[in-house]
Amino acid sequence: MASPAADEATAAAEAGWERLEAAARSAAGTLADLRRRTADAEAEVVRLRAVLEDVTRDAASSGEGDGAEMRRLRAENAVLLSRTAEARTRIAALLSRLAVLEGR
Repeated sequence: MASPAADEATAAAEAGWERLEAAARSAAGTLADLRRRTADAEAEVVRLRAVLEDVTRDAASSGEGDGAEMRRLRAENAVLLSRTAEARTRIAALLSRLAVLEGR
C-alpha cells in the first residue's frame, strides 16, 4: 500500500501530464489553423501577383496604365505578403513551444 504522500505526488504528476497534453493538443490545433491560414494567404498572394502581371502587361500593351488600380493592387499585395510573414513567424514560435513541450 502506497503512502498518502506518494499518492498525492502521483496525482499531482498525472494532473501535470494532463495539463501538458492539453496544452500540446491546443498548440497543435492552433498550428494547424495557422498553417491553413498561411496557405490561404500564400494562394492569395499568387493570385494577386498574377492579376498584377496581367494588369501590367495590359497597361504596357495599350500604352496607358490605370495607376490607381495598380497602386491598389500593389498595396493589397504588400498587405498579404506582410500577413504571410507574420503567420510564418507565429508558426515558428508555435513549433518552438511545441518542441519544448515535447521535450518535457
